[in-house]
Amino acid sequence: MPATPADRPPLSAADVAQALAAALETQSQEYALGGAIALGYWGAPRGTIDVDLTIFLPPEQPSQCIGLLQEIGCNVDAAAARRSLEEDGFCQVHYQGVRVDVFLPIVVFYEQARRRRRRVRLGEQTVAIWDAETLAVFKMMFFRRKDLADVEQMLRT
Repeated sequence: MPATPADRPPLSAADVAQALAAALETQSQEYALGGAIALGYWGAPRGTIDVDLTIFLPPEQPSQCIGLLQEIGCNVDAAAARRSLEEDGFCQVHYQGVRVDVFLPIVVFYEQARRRRRRVRLGEQTVAIWDAETLAVFKMMFFRRKDLADVEQMLRT
């Protein structure tokens, strides 16, 4: 008897990051993975329960982002996502039960960051992540306690 979704173990954030990267690359859509996924390449890896994903789409066209997220299999509350994208340049969606924080390039720095992305192996595929310096800048922009600890740890590494 085939396994049902309830019988399968939940996906990890790394599994979801790989799946999203593969889906976006199939669509020829530029992106970058950030957060703890990128941190694992520039410092000591730490656990995470979500995926931080920047999609390089025009921030003034949130429906384009929402449509893409739906097309690649994300569970999206379209009205809430539209509001959040319009007001803050990011939204939260889910992919196979894992939270994905989606960011659009709302400040000029994103263009520099886009050029500095690095291609790395994540599991069996190559994905785009923020380089160390860009990741540190974004973490300092958020300026949460865990971001400060991440930057300190990156500097020690």
